[in-house]
Amino acid sequence: MKSRVYFTRVEDGEDISFHVQKIIQLLDVAGCESVIRKNDMVAVKTSFGEKGNIGHLKPPIVRAVVDKVKECSGKPFLVETNTLYAGRRTNAVDHIIHAHEHGFNYENIGAPVIIGDGLFGEHDVQVEINQSLCKYAYVAGVARAANVIISLAHVTGHVMAGMGATLKNIGMGLSSRGGKLAQHSGVIPRILKKQCNTCGVCDTWCPAGAIKMGGYYANIDPGRCIGCGECLAVCQFGAVEIAWDENTVNLQKKVAEYCLAILEGKNGKAIFFNFLTHITKHCDCMDNPYEPDIPDIGIMASTDPVAIDKATVDIIKEHTGTDFFQDAWPGIDYTIQFHYAQEIGLGSTDYELIPIRRSLNGKSININR
Repeated sequence: MKSRVYFTRVEDGEDISFHVQKIIQLLDVAGCESVIRKNDMVAVKTSFGEKGNIGHLKPPIVRAVVDKVKECSGKPFLVETNTLYAGRRTNAVDHIIHAHEHGFNYENIGAPVIIGDGLFGEHDVQVEINQSLCKYAYVAGVARAANVIISLAHVTGHVMAGMGATLKNIGMGLSSRGGKLAQHSGVIPRILKKQCNTCGVCDTWCPAGAIKMGGYYANIDPGRCIGCGECLAVCQFGAVEIAWDENTVNLQKKVAEYCLAILEGKNGKAIFFNFLTHITKHCDCMDNPYEPDIPDIGIMASTDPVAIDKATVDIIKEHTGTDFFQDAWPGIDYTIQFHYAQEIGLGSTDYELIPIRRSLNGKSININR
C-alpha cells in the first residue's frame, strides 16, 4: 500500500496564523491522537536557526504542535543537538540561550528546550545497525529515550547533501557530535589558490582547526579535516572546492542510516512535517538573512520519512517547473538520500498525495489536486 503524504497549500507571504491552523489540521489527519499516548515523552525536533538567519521555523508554528501534543496528554519538549562548527550552537548553554533569543522559550512555546546530546555533544547512545557504511550509529541520548518524535523540517538546499528535509532533520539533526563526525568523514576540500584572499573566515568557522592562513592563501591539513563542508559554505570568493563524487554519496547514505538508527523502535510513534516555505539554496545553519529563492508552496505531513521527502521534491518541481535543488547544487545528486533510505527499509518513495483544506464547518477534508 502506498504511503500517505498529506499536503496543504499556503499562499506566498501568508500570515503565520494561517500556517498554525493548517498545522493543526495536518496533525489531525496524520493521526496525532493514535501516535501519542498518555504521558508519552514527545520530542519535537526543529532548528532554532543560526544567528542572523531569518528562514527558520518561527515559535508560533512550534507552539501549535506543542499545544496539540498536550491535548493528546503527551509531554512535549523541544530537542536539538550541538553543531560541529563554531558558533552559538556548539554547546548546550550557548545553544539554549540562543534558542531563547530567537523566541523559543517556555513562555512562548509552552515546553522546555533540551539539547539532546549533552553539554558538548558527549551524551550519545551507540546503536548497532549493521548497514553498508555504518555498523554502529551514535545518536543523541535524549532522542533515543523519547517515546515519540515529531519532526518539523524546514526544506532548504544543502551544501553537502543538495537538499535538506526530513531525513536530514532526523538523521543528522538528532545524531551526537560523534555521529556528525562519522557522517562527514571522507569529504576533503581543497583551496583554489588564485581565488583565496586570506580573509580568515574559513579558519574561524572550521570546527576541527584544520585551516590556517598562509602568506597568500589558506591551507587545509587533511589529517585534521573532518569533511564537514563549512569552509565551502562560508567562503564568499569561490576559493573552496570539493570533488562531488562518492563523498556526497556516502554522506547522504550515512544520513539515511542514522535516520534508521534514531527511528528504531519508534514504528508508529513518529510524525514528520516538511515546510515548503522560505526555501533557499542554503540551509538554516547559515547566519545570513537569505531571502527565499522560490515562492512559498505549502506544508506536508506523513508518518513515512522517505515518502514525505520524495513528495516534497515532486511538488516543488510541479510548482516551479524546474529541479530547484539540482539547479542550486549541480554537482550533487540529492535524490540518493531517499532512494537509499527506501533500500534499507526506512520507508517508501511510492506515495499517495492527499491535499487537505478546511471545510465550512471547520473540519479537515480531502480534496483532489
